[in-house]
Amino acid sequence: MQGKTDSSHIRGALLKVNPKDFSHEIALTDHKIHFVTQYSQDKDVLEIGCVAHDPETYKSKYWVHKALKTVARTLVGIDLYADGIKYLQELGFNVLTADAQRFDLGKKFDVIVAGDLIEHLDDFNGFLECCKKHMHADSKLLISTPNPWYWRHVVKAALSKEISNNPEHTCWFCPRTLRQLVNRHGMEIGEIRFGSTYLRDKLMPLPSGWKHTSFHAEVFISE
Repeated sequence: MQGKTDSSHIRGALLKVNPKDFSHEIALTDHKIHFVTQYSQDKDVLEIGCVAHDPETYKSKYWVHKALKTVARTLVGIDLYADGIKYLQELGFNVLTADAQRFDLGKKFDVIVAGDLIEHLDDFNGFLECCKKHMHADSKLLISTPNPWYWRHVVKAALSKEISNNPEHTCWFCPRTLRQLVNRHGMEIGEIRFGSTYLRDKLMPLPSGWKHTSFHAEVFISE
């Protein structure tokens, strides 16, 4: 691990998980979980941002780390939220405190999962270069992020100067701007998939890029 980042902006457990989502089961058909698990079967996997705000998220059927643990050959999680990492370590999870923008674990992974993370960062170069350092020629970096063209965002933007979001977020990415960013680091985007948890969105008679809350991108090294 390299350097140090001020973690005072992390709200941690102030952003509580919904107890209604607590379950011993895993929501394998959830759009985020389905996307990352299909790439992670029998692979050596690193998940960045594994705490997912509230350490109690480990009880949720939507906790990505729990889903990855059921399919990966090996799994390591990192997060800047030290108290959350300590909590999960005491429960037996293989997780470490580390900064997504400057980390060095001394090994390469088949798959790196960065779900709902990049929009929290301010050093995209550090993040992508660290990920690239931990990838081999056939590795995949899986990035999930909110969709700025989601129909409810568009409606709110028409009615207000600002759209409320997670107070930790620093930016919005669309597939094109994400593609242009990773291209600067010798990387390409393969598959792009949109998804939403809400049934109302799935049934909305709109194009995929408008009706879904998130998009997921498969990133690989191109040089």
